[in-house]
Amino acid sequence: MNLIIHRGADQIGGCITEISTENCKILIDFGSNLPGCKKEELTEEQVKSIIGNADAVFYTHYHSDHVGLHHLIPTNVLQYIGVGAKEVMLCKYDALRVHGDYSKQIEAIERMETYCAAKRIDVSKKGKIFVTPYFVSHSAFDAYMFLIECEGKKILHTGDFRRHGYIGKGLFPTLKKNVGEVDILITEGTMLGRSQECVISESEIQKNIIKALREHKYVFALCSSTDLDRLATFHAACKKTGRIFLVDEYQNRVLNVFTKYAGCKSDLFQFNAFKLINYRTVNVRNKLQKEGFLMPIRMSSGYLLKGMLDIYNDEKPWLIYSMWGGYTKEGKDYTNSDVINIRNLFGDRILDGTMDGVHTSGHADVETLKEVCQTVHPRIGVIPIHKDENSRYDSISGISSYFIFDEGDVDIHDIHISIK
Repeated sequence: MNLIIHRGADQIGGCITEISTENCKILIDFGSNLPGCKKEELTEEQVKSIIGNADAVFYTHYHSDHVGLHHLIPTNVLQYIGVGAKEVMLCKYDALRVHGDYSKQIEAIERMETYCAAKRIDVSKKGKIFVTPYFVSHSAFDAYMFLIECEGKKILHTGDFRRHGYIGKGLFPTLKKNVGEVDILITEGTMLGRSQECVISESEIQKNIIKALREHKYVFALCSSTDLDRLATFHAACKKTGRIFLVDEYQNRVLNVFTKYAGCKSDLFQFNAFKLINYRTVNVRNKLQKEGFLMPIRMSSGYLLKGMLDIYNDEKPWLIYSMWGGYTKEGKDYTNSDVINIRNLFGDRILDGTMDGVHTSGHADVETLKEVCQTVHPRIGVIPIHKDENSRYDSISGISSYFIFDEGDVDIHDIHISIK
């Protein structure tokens, strides 16, 4: 068996993992580099070289740093993703069409196969590699980890995950009941370099949002438009305070996907939003000015926001900044000018990320990483990915007893492991 980390061992995002036998090959995730990454993006020829004679690509979730190069995958190679995740991707690229030609991306998504949680897949019906997806909590809806069975070995690829989301309570029961002990654990380490960042639960965030809505009539929330948990938090807070949950057309389409696939599992994920068509009409103005609202907005919402701030100003509007704090740091490679411009519209009327308890990471904290490792007890070792170059797994108390694979090539227990 060959196990190759083509990308992701020394960077957050852009992950590409290969697992292959003599006549069967899969790749897990084929992401693009995150903004601010100093490494050059892969060319189409480099993508084809990595793909080679692959049977399939499996995506853990729809964030671009995991699925961003999907349109460069040759059409003869199967691509798999969750059924809800596929619809969210189609929503996203359909909305982007007004800004350019995304036909290649949309066609590739439409060709994608879908998998179901806990349903084992015999890749290309060859009986060589089996992949079983299991739900995980992440800042993306319909995210999964994969149990890969190959040549008598068990490999767990966690993808991006956390314990502190709404469905995070299912993490360890799933590992204990369905996964058990494995030979190799491939897992993320995003939070290794962010140990000072406060990690709180979505339920705690909901309490803080409720308090904000009781104090302020007009609230805009700068957040990811596809983060099911965060949007459910905002929606629930609106229901409990009598505020309107106000969304634009694109956000409403995404919420409809969430309701369709997740709403049947929990009332928390059944969305009932007020879709904004024209914020200037008398009836809309009267309703919003009477009842108040929380409106999720995106980095690209600056023009809409400025227009609304001119009208809804009988009380001072506030901003909830519910995203990664790095975008706000000026002069960095990952600085986002759209984020800074939106924040500047509110002056000091901002509830700010983790500092004010209105944001939490989509990634596992160090304690959760340790417990996952101890639960699946990888016999051969741990391969850390999706982490900063200088972040080290062997610095975690309780994990140092496991073999941690580092950059380079090694042959062990009939597996050739290459980490690039």
